Amino acid sequence: MKKINPLSILIILVIVVTAVWFLYPSVTFYMQSPAKRREIIQNHPDVLKKVINLGLDLQGGLRLVLEVDRSNLSKDEEKDILDRAYAVIENRVNKYGVAEPSIQKQGSDRLIVELPGIQDRNTAIRIIKSTAQLEFKLLREPTELDKAIRTIDKVMKGEMALAATEDTTDTAATKEDEEVQAQAEKLFAGEDTKADTGGVEGAEPETETGEDIFAATSFSENLVALGDMVAVVEKNKRRVEGILARKDVNDALKRAGLGGSEFLWAHSVEERNNVEYRQLYYVKRKAELKGNIIKDARWELARGGLQAGQAIVNLEMNREGARRFSRVTGVNVNKFLAIILDSTVYSAPQIREKIPQGQAQITGRFSNEEAKALAIILRAGALPAPVKIIEERTVGPSLGQDSIKKAANACILGFILVVLFMLIYYKGAGAIADGALILNLILVLAILASFGLTLTLPGIAGLILTIGMAIDANVIIFERIREELAVGKTVRSAVDAGYSRAFVTIMDANITTLFTAAILLWVGTGPIKGFAVVMIIGIIVSLITSLFVTRVVFNMITASRSIKKLSI
Repeated sequence: MKKINPLSILIILVIVVTAVWFLYPSVTFYMQSPAKRREIIQNHPDVLKKVINLGLDLQGGLRLVLEVDRSNLSKDEEKDILDRAYAVIENRVNKYGVAEPSIQKQGSDRLIVELPGIQDRNTAIRIIKSTAQLEFKLLREPTELDKAIRTIDKVMKGEMALAATEDTTDTAATKEDEEVQAQAEKLFAGEDTKADTGGVEGAEPETETGEDIFAATSFSENLVALGDMVAVVEKNKRRVEGILARKDVNDALKRAGLGGSEFLWAHSVEERNNVEYRQLYYVKRKAELKGNIIKDARWELARGGLQAGQAIVNLEMNREGARRFSRVTGVNVNKFLAIILDSTVYSAPQIREKIPQGQAQITGRFSNEEAKALAIILRAGALPAPVKIIEERTVGPSLGQDSIKKAANACILGFILVVLFMLIYYKGAGAIADGALILNLILVLAILASFGLTLTLPGIAGLILTIGMAIDANVIIFERIREELAVGKTVRSAVDAGYSRAFVTIMDANITTLFTAAILLWVGTGPIKGFAVVMIIGIIVSLITSLFVTRVVFNMITASRSIKKLSI
């Protein structure tokens, strides 16, 4: 009697539990009505990272084909023109807040932009086509940031009206002012505050009506000290934006003499202790310099000094830019100059000395790819070529829902027919194959959800094809087992021989298909890539379920020598 390997059973159980864990958020999310789903996304945008996202063809939206006009460009200006256009448009689309947008390069001068779920077509087009705005702005001093935080705190606590009646020459601070000041000092000293603890935990208590009760508390509670800067836990970003957008807050800042400043977010998040933070910069509203001064920007590895071996970005200004840059850097030594594209801070290097020749260097903890991307962003600010829409397609939500319904019906019908065929033709063995097929579908969908991948209509076609390929492997195995039983072998021997003989055939067919799908993923665009991704995942999963999972089940059935007949 051959012993059952407990480790194999444990592996299968772990796979099943893990798959259900990753798939559960998607199931609960898509069981809600479309209106409820939009509400969930608005209040909890992180949910999009945990569920299977639907492509443009399934939920509706806008698809644009953009072309860069090269007609008035010199050879030097044409260099990296598509990369620069891509950087600008990607930044704008991400800022617009589209769930799982798709931006792809096509040829040497075209971009394909897909915006799933977009309702306002005109606004989306205006944002994408508008000219990128690159600016250089000075960061405000810590004392000014401190004053702004205390001013907003007063508004949040309903004390601004009282503060406005006080004599501004009176040096005696109220008890509340002292508490707020102490909290701000702790924040800049890097000490623990309510913000630090509450922010990391990300607690968002709500009333029964769903209103965010943090809207009535202090602004500083949402801030966390991050080095010399302040930051916000990424999941609390929307809450802080709501506070900064309030009219009473902006009016109070103007009365406090801070109307010439503004809060801007960092372009990227920083992860510490498995928590994502986004820096919040307080800058002068008036730009010291604009993107039209940039002549060139290139990244390279530093060759000497403390920065040796690190990625840096070198800037070259035009003649007017060099003159103005010299003046700005000369009078602002030791201050920080933020590099801003479309109201998003990409870098805020410190001015260490006057730079008279129009040559600047941005240093930081850049990876090679980050430095390269920043160089492209800097050149993108002065994009010399217009971008025009040469093709536009709008898919309505109703058409998307109709596509989902038809695709789901096709998937269900195909699944039922395959299940019935296996049960009728292969009896008990067919039931094992059907169980493996169900596990196959669960695993494919769970992988899509765990990586936040987008499911498109061609992807569903790949899923349906995966059903057929998964069953095909089982058919080959079962036919080999039947042949072995027909020549008089025992059930145990027939099963072993059936899997051994079928292994090479199954691997040959699936690996060939896997290479084909990989080529489609490499050279394909849009829908073809969606099909290829699902096919690749489906092939790998079907090999696991057909050759491993069903084999473990058969081993359990045939573990005893007393079994004389196999239902196949």
